[in-house]
Amino acid sequence: MPSRKDQDGFAVLAKRWRVERAISWIMRARRNVRDYERLISHSEVHIMWTFITLMSRRLTRPPRPPRAAPHPVEPVKTADKPKPIRIRMQPQTIRLAPNALR
Repeated sequence: MPSRKDQDGFAVLAKRWRVERAISWIMRARRNVRDYERLISHSEVHIMWTFITLMSRRLTRPPRPPRAAPHPVEPVKTADKPKPIRIRMQPQTIRLAPNALR
């Protein structure tokens, strides 16, 4: 996508993620991954059928239960606890042949 003229550096485009999400929904239908059709109208119909299937599944599934409020997190005192000791060990090499064959 071309950048805007007033844009300086990297900027996230507002609706690009929506387009990419819709394309990924289309690609989940196996027949739309490759272009097998000879006529463009057939490909258009398959894309429409994909969205019809997607929306009919979304409209007919049972509603989700409401989310529960998150549990309050109590601050942990770190001054009372000793820091863990980290021991770094050398990786062991596994030799498949005896040393004499080198």
